[in-house]
Amino acid sequence: MRESAVPLVRLEGVYHAYRDGAREHAVLRGVDITIARGERVALLGQSGSGKSTLLNLIAGIEPPVQGRITVAGVDLNGLDEHARTVFRRHHVGFVYQFFNLVPTLTLLENVRLPRELNGARPAEALRVAADLLTRVGLGDRGDAYPEQLSGGEQQRVAIARALAHRPALLLADEPTGSLDTQTGAQVLALLEEAARTDGTALLMVTHSEQVAQAAQRVIRLRDGVLERA
Repeated sequence: MRESAVPLVRLEGVYHAYRDGAREHAVLRGVDITIARGERVALLGQSGSGKSTLLNLIAGIEPPVQGRITVAGVDLNGLDEHARTVFRRHHVGFVYQFFNLVPTLTLLENVRLPRELNGARPAEALRVAADLLTRVGLGDRGDAYPEQLSGGEQQRVAIARALAHRPALLLADEPTGSLDTQTGAQVLALLEEAARTDGTALLMVTHSEQVAQAAQRVIRLRDGVLERA
């Protein structure tokens, strides 16, 4: 089978729960999902539906209680915590709602960091970071610090940072949730352009129908169960 025909992401029977004392609280209940390479997908659902938990499982931040998760041909269930961290560093970019930029680093330093962690030479990491900041319209702000930027500008830097190591999969957790409507639309356009230009699969978690319209496909979670279209 050709690589392009193999799903980049495959979830099979994923069940996840958290314990509250002796009580188990189920968050995901047998979720099956596939995402193709280069596909733009929105994961829609209300707060508490299990969206962010599902994103964390796909990123390998934690393993599921049951089920199988395969990303870029790697079975995450077979990896320990350190191996999942290394896998994420090479294959996954993450865009958070509240940016998660390192406040003591300049914009250039924030964006070059993921590539340097993957072993790139400093000069090469710097060149890529400068190019990405230019792509997101902040090429002249590389020496600035996150606190000097607006929320929308910080989110643009977060997108550049998430793309620095050319991930196969870009995960975005409520990427416009803390932004005004106009700025949110600009951020969505950047995510869409990045996925289209780099061939990166994009999975956006959102509770907004408007945000979901930027995707090619929408999947919905309700109380941890995938709703079929």
